[in-house]
Amino acid sequence: MDEHDRARGDLAEAVATLKADTVGEIVVHGSATLVHGLVDKGLVDEFRLVVFPVILGGGRRLFGDTGTPATLRLVSATPFGPDGVLLLIYGR
Repeated sequence: MDEHDRARGDLAEAVATLKADTVGEIVVHGSATLVHGLVDKGLVDEFRLVVFPVILGGGRRLFGDTGTPATLRLVSATPFGPDGVLLLIYGR
């Protein structure tokens, strides 16, 4: 079974296997569908959000409709550069 096939199975089982086989952090970049699935199953320990101060007027909701509300706590807020870009880290 390759990594692509493993991702098609049970998400919680795939994450448990990945955690057992990985040293360090596991980060998901750019997959809203995967992140929604991980959030719905309570498998996300930390959110790292980069906020760019640009008004676009529309777009996809970051978290969509989640089944259970999650209370997050701000761990850190770090500004980058002169444009006001922020890295916000939230924990569960």
